Amino acid sequence: MSRKKLTVIVLGAFLILAGLVELVGGLGGLELVIAILAVAAGALVLLYSPGVSKGIGWILAAIFLIARGLISILSLSFAGLGTVMAVLALAAGILLLIRMRKVKNDIGYLLYFVWLLLVGLMGLVSLGQLGTVTDIVAVAAGLLLILGI
Repeated sequence: MSRKKLTVIVLGAFLILAGLVELVGGLGGLELVIAILAVAAGALVLLYSPGVSKGIGWILAAIFLIARGLISILSLSFAGLGTVMAVLALAAGILLLIRMRKVKNDIGYLLYFVWLLLVGLMGLVSLGQLGTVTDIVAVAAGLLLILGI
């Protein structure tokens, strides 16, 4: 299996599980799996950014994924952590969307970038029911990435 395909599968699985856990209350026991997938996806993105050059957007996205996973696994916390993570997600989403033309109109990646933006916005401002939208976007992005659409 190629590194690109492995990266896409791990990132897709992370997005699907992260979205489903938030949408379906009874799936809450998967936090450790999601955290491990986040760290793995971030590491794989750093090693191989699928379909694009290793730009700052992908590096920020990878750092966000790794940090999200490690924060959960190690129960890390400090004042302002939510804001730092939100800014990181927002910056990654914006930079990746700006360079979208290099992704060759891949809907799965586009939705991943939108998910990063939504996660960042939700962390910075109260947007009401946006959490459900974010979860649906995560599941859709993961499915489309794995299916190669």
